[in-house]
Amino acid sequence: MTEDGLTRDQAAEILRETVPGVSVVGVGRMDGGVVSGAYEVLCEDPADNVVVKVYAPDWGWKLSKEIRIYRLLRDKGVTKIPTLLGGAGSDGLLGRPYLVMSKLPGANFEVINPGMTDADLRSVYRQMGQLMAQFHAIGQEAYGFLTSEIMDPQPTSEAHMKAVLAEASRLYLDETGDRDTYEEAHAYVAERADLFNLCDGPVLVHNDFHEGNVMVEQTPGGPLVTGIVDMENAMAGDPMVDLAKTHSYSIRGHRAKLEGLFEGYGGAPVEWERRVRLFSAIHLFELWRFFYKLEADTPERIIADLRTLMAAG
Repeated sequence: MTEDGLTRDQAAEILRETVPGVSVVGVGRMDGGVVSGAYEVLCEDPADNVVVKVYAPDWGWKLSKEIRIYRLLRDKGVTKIPTLLGGAGSDGLLGRPYLVMSKLPGANFEVINPGMTDADLRSVYRQMGQLMAQFHAIGQEAYGFLTSEIMDPQPTSEAHMKAVLAEASRLYLDETGDRDTYEEAHAYVAERADLFNLCDGPVLVHNDFHEGNVMVEQTPGGPLVTGIVDMENAMAGDPMVDLAKTHSYSIRGHRAKLEGLFEGYGGAPVEWERRVRLFSAIHLFELWRFFYKLEADTPERIIADLRTLMAAG
C-alpha cells in the first residue's frame, strides 16, 4: 500500500491470483468509503474491471462479515450485488485485509442523481424499494449487530434499539456533558416505545441503504439499479432501520423518491412517519459517534438536526 492507496503493481499482482489473464492499466479510488477504501482496477478491456476493497489492518472480521453477508444474499436469490472473486487477510499481499469483487455496471447514484428528472428518481427509488424488500425477506433469529454471529442478541426491537441508543448517547454525554439533550432524547424514545411493537420480527438489515451505496446505469429504457454494495454495517434488526436511514440520509421529504421507494417496497409501513422520526433520533446519535471518532467537524450540525427533530414532535 502507498499513502494514496492501491498501486497499479499491487492490483496487477492481486488479479494474477484472482482473475488470471487480464491486463491492468491503472487504479482509481472510488467514491464513498470514508473508512475502508474501494478501488476500481482498470483493465485493458473495461469489461474486466474489478473492485478491490481494502480494510484497516485489524479489520479482518469485516472482510469475513462481508463475505458471509454477500453469500447469504446470493443463496437467498438476491442478484443485485457484486460477485466475489477473491481476497486475503492481513497476511496477504497488501499486509491488510482486502476483498476482490466484480464491478457493478454504472456509477454511484449519489454522484449522478443531480439533474435527474423526478420520473427517473422515482424509478430508481422504486427499484431500491424492491431491493430493500429482498433484504427484509430474510428473517433472523434475534436483533443485534452481525459479525460471524448476532452480537449481544436482543429479543425485541425495543430492547435492541434502546441498547443502541444507550451506547451511542453515553459517549455523547461523556464527551460533551450535554445532559439536557441526552435526557430529552431518552425521554423522546421512551414516550414512543409502543412503536417498536409494530415490528413483526428481526430481518436482515443493510443498515446503510443510501444513495452512496447504490449503483445505477443509464440505459435507453431509463436508469437501472444494478446493485448495492458495502455490507460492513449489516445487522439483524427492525426493517424500519433501513427505511428510516434511507429517508434521513437521502430522501429528506423528496416526494418522488419517497413514493418510488414505497411503491417498490410494497407499500408504506403502518405509522411510518412516526416510526421514521423515532428511529432517526437514535440514528443521529450513532451518526454523531461515527463522525466524532473520525474527528470530523460535523457533530454539532448532527445534534442540531436531532434537536429540530425532537422539537417537531
